[in-house]
Amino acid sequence: MKSAKNTNPDTQQRIVEATVRCVKKWGIAKVTLNDIAKEAGVTRPTVYSYFSNRDEVVQFAMLQSAYGFAQKLLRHIEEYESPEERTIEAVMFALKRLPNEPYLELMADSGLADIMNENALRAEEGNEIRRSIFRLIFRGLDVEGEELDEIVEVSTRFVLSLLTVKSEKKRSDKEMRAFLCRRLLPALGLDPTAAAVVKLVKG
Repeated sequence: MKSAKNTNPDTQQRIVEATVRCVKKWGIAKVTLNDIAKEAGVTRPTVYSYFSNRDEVVQFAMLQSAYGFAQKLLRHIEEYESPEERTIEAVMFALKRLPNEPYLELMADSGLADIMNENALRAEEGNEIRRSIFRLIFRGLDVEGEELDEIVEVSTRFVLSLLTVKSEKKRSDKEMRAFLCRRLLPALGLDPTAAAVVKLVKG
């Protein structure tokens, strides 16, 4: 993760948390560095000693949250044996947990979503977080380079669409796993008929 310019982690964290509170109160379009400094109980020059601008603070907060979320997701999917199972369970975990992540929930703010699309989601740190997840998911298979990046892109777009585009059809967990099996696994070059997946979907 990109480090802030200064080195006091407590002050840095206060600034990050103050930024999140400000965005929740007023929306990203109205938040200034003065607001952040006041909320954090520090001076504007202190904020500048850690971050160059407001968007950099937001990006840092999102990447910090993403790292923590990735660690929880990786621990969750370690117990599954096949890439197909790990893919389905990773997506299920993301669909259930992402909306409740303390910083990632801010992406509902449309202005913030633009910042994340232009910065954090395409930043190398963000890409590496997603690659690390899919390296574990595809453990045992020879998937690297451009192929891995395409798998990461397809999966990320798929999950984001499920989170942001509401379907008229309400699916139970069992139905969602079956849907992921039918639609996502083939797109990633995985076998939707694998015995472990059939057992997982049938529950």
